Amino acid sequence: MVPLGRGHLGIAMIRRLAGARRSATELWRTFPSAVRFLLLGDLISAAGIGVTQPYLVILLHAVKGLPLVAATAMTSLLALASFPGNWLSGTVADRVGGHRAMTAGLGVTVCGLALLAAGDGVVLLGVAVVSVGFGWSVTLPAYSTLIAGLVRPADHARAFTVQYALFNAGMGAGAAAGALVTRHAVGGDLALLWWVAGVTCVAAVVFVRISHAKATTPALTPLASDDLLAASLSTSDAPVAVPEVARTGPEALAFDASHGTFDAPAAGIDATSAAPDASPEAAVGGYRRVFADRALLRVLLAAALTSAAGYGVYEAGLPVLAVVSGDPAAMSWAGVANCVTIVAGLPLTLSLTRRLRPSGLLTVTALAWSAAWLLCAVEAQTHLFGVSVTLPLAAGLVGIGELFMAGALPAAVNELAPEALRGRYNATLTMAITSGMWAGPLLAAGATALGQVASLFVMAVALLVIVVVLVRRPGAAVRTAPPEGRRGAIPLDAEAGGGSAGPPQAPGLPGSSRRT
Repeated sequence: MVPLGRGHLGIAMIRRLAGARRSATELWRTFPSAVRFLLLGDLISAAGIGVTQPYLVILLHAVKGLPLVAATAMTSLLALASFPGNWLSGTVADRVGGHRAMTAGLGVTVCGLALLAAGDGVVLLGVAVVSVGFGWSVTLPAYSTLIAGLVRPADHARAFTVQYALFNAGMGAGAAAGALVTRHAVGGDLALLWWVAGVTCVAAVVFVRISHAKATTPALTPLASDDLLAASLSTSDAPVAVPEVARTGPEALAFDASHGTFDAPAAGIDATSAAPDASPEAAVGGYRRVFADRALLRVLLAAALTSAAGYGVYEAGLPVLAVVSGDPAAMSWAGVANCVTIVAGLPLTLSLTRRLRPSGLLTVTALAWSAAWLLCAVEAQTHLFGVSVTLPLAAGLVGIGELFMAGALPAAVNELAPEALRGRYNATLTMAITSGMWAGPLLAAGATALGQVASLFVMAVALLVIVVVLVRRPGAAVRTAPPEGRRGAIPLDAEAGGGSAGPPQAPGLPGSSRRT
């Protein structure tokens, strides 16, 4: 065999990257227009959040006149308000639909941003901060619910990855614009950023309403039951004729995960129902029924541990390392490296996400983050490279892990979710990730108090090892009797994006499908 030279290797890499970019473009085109409008609205609102988020303490202290301690403490209200917001979002999305929940959440966020820009006094500003945190936390689970319902199951993981990358691109662009403004802002001029953020959220509401209109227009609906059975049993690659029927109802989703348009459903599900059953009877039990799902609890535990060891340590651990090393400015380059990695790595990640199972995606996340934290632990002990080099490298590795995690967890949860409880399932995932992010600063504070910054990163690696064991433990993911209305077993060991490990089984035939 002739060895592959450097020139040929470079050409091969360029072709692979070009193919990955084409794959990302083709994926965008395959999304329903309702999804594309949602993603564009999210990009715009993310830019508004990015404009303001880094400067909230500065606004409260330097412009509004609050003591620095009070201004810093008030920012914690954002996180405190997120838990009731997430909880309520799941219920509202299940009862009245994700589009309406998103519209309400963005509306509350706009009110909070306006109050921050125009208000004064501790009480009014506190209400404003709570409103922003609460409104935004209502928006996120509803958004995930919509993505899962509007995108075919095989593209779930990649759709959530695209959403995450676009959100980070918007946040990065907003932060850069905010930095330019704040450099020349004087006094009350800084408050203009919050008015700008409010306008972006209003624009996002417009996109959400357009998405709602697109999602409720007549389109193709699932195959009839007999056609689905024939499709399940057929070994031919020839397409099956799809009857054209108009969807009805305000929240009838264009490409619902339970529809047979793209993937034939599992045995026992009547595919003639065009819209999910959102009746009160279908959602009986609410969150009590959600938390009785052991398969979901295992996914949520993995989500909380991964979030603590990843997002939490990134947000709290890297700044601590920068400060104790005497170079806080290195954090700015870390942020740039993280954002660039997420945006630039999207095409290649989408290509790999299509081939890996959710357990594999989370394993890649754990490996990337473990490498980042081991690099930081070595730097904390030896100061070998300097934080100006170490932090951007670590932040880039974190960005790689974020991309893979962004697709794995939402796809896993949404394949487990019954239609009537999909909003609540997504809300519990958001709460699990938020809880993990809270744990990161607590771990960082403990390590700093003990003077053992390196131990924080070692502890994070240990948590990531537990995550890998949890998601890859043989036999732990098998569910022999899925609850009624379910489409498969626990997703961590199944194909990414909702693809089944084998052909769907018709009623009465042996075997079962394993899905994300």
